[in-house]
Order: sequence, then structure tokens, then C-alpha cells
Amino acid sequence: MRARGVLLWVGLMPILLLTGCVQAVYEEAPVVPQASPTFTPTPILSFELSPVISPTPEMLPSLYLEPSVVTLTVGEIAAVNIWLDDARRLNGVLLELSFDPDYVRVEDADPEAEGVQIAPGEMPRPVQVLENRVAEGEGWVVYQVSLEPGAAVDGSGIVASITLRGVAEGGSPLRFEHVTAFDPEGDTLELMPLSDGLIAVLGEAAVEPTPSSVTPAATEPTPLPTPSPTAQLAAGGGIYYIVQPGENLFRVGLKFGSTAQDIAAASNIADPGQVQAGTMVLIPVPPPQGGYGYYVQRRDTVYSIARRFGMTVGELTNLNDIGPDYYIEVGQILTVTP
Repeated sequence: MRARGVLLWVGLMPILLLTGCVQAVYEEAPVVPQASPTFTPTPILSFELSPVISPTPEMLPSLYLEPSVVTLTVGEIAAVNIWLDDARRLNGVLLELSFDPDYVRVEDADPEAEGVQIAPGEMPRPVQVLENRVAEGEGWVVYQVSLEPGAAVDGSGIVASITLRGVAEGGSPLRFEHVTAFDPEGDTLELMPLSDGLIAVLGEAAVEPTPSSVTPAATEPTPLPTPSPTAQLAAGGGIYYIVQPGENLFRVGLKFGSTAQDIAAASNIADPGQVQAGTMVLIPVPPPQGGYGYYVQRRDTVYSIARRFGMTVGELTNLNDIGPDYYIEVGQILTVTP
């Protein structure tokens, strides 16, 4: 009997062990907070990527002439400034310009120095003048100056000034042939020449003869040649335009409804097929407001345009009803007074 009880106990041991080790697991239900009457659920946010905003490309320092367009009579003089905008870490510059010596000449800025020179400016104010030379017969200007080694300047200002005198009726470009800027380490800085200049020279005013100088045989006055429509318009109006890379006068003429020959005649360009990008030309077509117009180019500002034509900002904005934000658009034609 006792043995049977022991066997029964031994048989029940596995069952007791299993029931003693296994416990029921109770998972608590999530507690949902009761929203109060003033509770506002947070909206689900979208994780879409925001558009990437490309940064505005850094503007290169620019070089141009002010004014870019000059009209002289024979014997008259005028100064043209070489203007540099937005220079950064500038130590020195090298400029080479060309002109047509048959129509204009450069007045010597320093008669006490040997040879003909142009007047130094303030950007940079030269400590070392490496070269300042005008080759009159060749129509060439070379100007190279620098600060002391390791020095640099930032900002805008006049690099140099050229005083021109009209010597014969006609016209001459004033063209940037080579431009280089240097930083304090002697490395080249990027510098963009915006436009060349245009110098128009008119003939001397006619002197009316005195009665004693009229011969009896001169009973019939010699008829004067009638100016062509192009010449008449160029003398009293037109649109100034800077030739863009890849353009020639034929394409420019198509854009404005003119011809390469008429543009060359109005701009005093001898060969219509030899025009470089950056050259300012006069298109003999009437601008929207009459007189002279200027076709706004990329990177132009009211300040640069006013300087280019020898105007004040107030004169330019008043002539063209430009608002206080000075907003202008590429392709806009502004009235100017060269």
C-alpha cells in the first residue's frame, strides 16, 4: 500500500512541476488619455524634403569705362575713368587698352615725366608704378601698378583716368585689350571687363565767311550733301548696345531691325565684320522715348549705367521713372544722355 502511494506521488511530480512553473502573463491595456475640452491634437507633419535653394552666384569684380560714350569736337578734350567694381583682395592691376590715333590722342597726365602717361587712380592707389606708357603712334595704353608686397584692398573706385583729345572727324573705340588683377600672393584674380568705350569726334564748327571773303563768281552756293537717314538718326538718337559673346553686327541688326552696315556707320566702325564681344555700339533706331536709349545688360545696375554715361543716379531714375528700389530688367531700354 505504501509502495503504491509512493508510485502515485512519483507520477504526479512532473505535473506539479509544470503547473508550478507556468504563470499567466497579463498585458496591460494602453492607457488612452482623456482629451480635455481645450486639447488640440498636434497635426501630422509631412516629411517631404524642402526644395533646395541654389545660392546666388558670386558676382565677379567688373571693369568698365565711365562714361563709355564720349562725343567731342576736333580740339576738345574729355576725361574717361576706368572704373573697378567689387574688388576683393586686390594688390595690383595690369591694363592694356587700344584707341585709333587717327581720330583721338591721349593728353599727357604728367608732363614732367618722360613720355606720355595716364593719370593713376585710387583702386589701388599705387605704391609701385611698374609701367605707365602711351604709345601714341600705335594707339596703345599700358598701365600696371601695385601696392606694397602682401597688402590688399577691397571695394570700388577709379583705377586710372585717360584724357582724350579729338584730332579728326570720325570715331574711335576705346577697347580693353588685356586686363589682369593680382592678389597679395601674386595669383591672378578673376576680373570681368563689361564694355569698351566709344569716342565720337565731330568736325569743327563752320565759320561763316565775311563779305570780303566772298568772290563775285560765287553767285550760286554749292549744295551740301544731304546726310543719310542713318547719319541723321545717329547724330540725334539711337540705342546703345553692348555686343555679347557669339554675336556679330549682323545678328545685332536682326535683333533691332537694322543692318550691320548702318550700325557700323553710326558707331564709326570701319569694318562691320571685325567687332569684338564687349564693344558698345550705337544702333540707329529710335528708342521708345526718343533721344538716346541704352539696352540693359546682365549685371547692370542704375549706378553702373549712370556712371557709364556720365549721369547722376537721380538723373537716370527721374528720366526713366525708376522706383526707389532701383529695379531694372535685362532688355529694358533706358533713356540716357551721353
